[in-house]
Amino acid sequence: MSVVISIICLASISFAQAPSQLSLADILIGLRSKKVELPEKNKILTDAILSRGVTFSLTPEIEKELEATGADKGLVEAIKRKSMIVKTSAVMNPSGSAPATVMAPVQDYSFFMKRAESSTEKGDLDAALVDFSKAMELKPDSFETYLARGVVHLNKKALELAVADLSKAVELNPKSSAAWSNLGDAFEKKGDAVKAKADYQKAVELDANVEPAKTNLGKIVAEEQRLAREAEDARKAAEAKRLAEVKKVAPEFVDLGQLYTSTAVKMITPVYPQTALRAGIDGLVKVEVSIDEQGNVTTAKAVDGHQFLRLSAEDAARKSKFKPAMFDGKPIKSKGYIVYNFSPNGK
Repeated sequence: MSVVISIICLASISFAQAPSQLSLADILIGLRSKKVELPEKNKILTDAILSRGVTFSLTPEIEKELEATGADKGLVEAIKRKSMIVKTSAVMNPSGSAPATVMAPVQDYSFFMKRAESSTEKGDLDAALVDFSKAMELKPDSFETYLARGVVHLNKKALELAVADLSKAVELNPKSSAAWSNLGDAFEKKGDAVKAKADYQKAVELDANVEPAKTNLGKIVAEEQRLAREAEDARKAAEAKRLAEVKKVAPEFVDLGQLYTSTAVKMITPVYPQTALRAGIDGLVKVEVSIDEQGNVTTAKAVDGHQFLRLSAEDAARKSKFKPAMFDGKPIKSKGYIVYNFSPNGK
């Protein structure tokens, strides 16, 4: 407890060593102390505020910051009651003749902006946010304040808040390349490359050398080109696959050409017609055949050879059987032709 009390006491000493109002920094430091349990810290700070007051007004942003740091409802209510009640301190003049009244520093827009900028430089982003918010209350349409607070939100990775502030900044000053660049950065970190690209482009249009907009814009464009190439490669691959599937569609039949005994399950030899034999007719007869999926001959038509020999050749072809033709591992219908040689001497 002594550590928190010491912090509060030190923060409240004025030039005359009299108790002064508590600043937001005093309260945040007290809440962050590790030496006392949180309920006791809240009680100590509440009592101190009720007796001495505070130097700031309680805005929604400050209230959120206090609650996030551990302030309870009692502490917040005490701050609301005492907000911006500025006290004076009685100080003896050097001669000791009469007391003089010393006013607290004027806490205007410039005061909060300078303190916020100082906190930012020191890396105390929470304190900077509080002061930027107070400055914004005093000057609601300040482009500089929205830009500065937006950048702090961006550094804290509070991306929604950063987008809100930076969007307002570019609305107030659409010719600020820095505002557009930071807004693009916020959208990029949110994963919205489309909006980030548009904002980076706007920043570069206003200032061709602005960084990091120029570099980040180049990265986004390069990534878009890469994705476009991948999409085109995928499209081509899909088309190639489609064509391959089309090619795999089984045709109605396959043409086997000339059929031989080696491809036959059963090859029937035609009967030599007696009339042809007595007449000394011989020669080759070509018979075109159709074969089903089981290898059976379904049609046979002699297309070449002596007329007296054709019927016998067709009959032999119809009685023959062949190994089924295959397509993509499956049996399929086929066509082909058989050549029969009619010779009196059997050669």
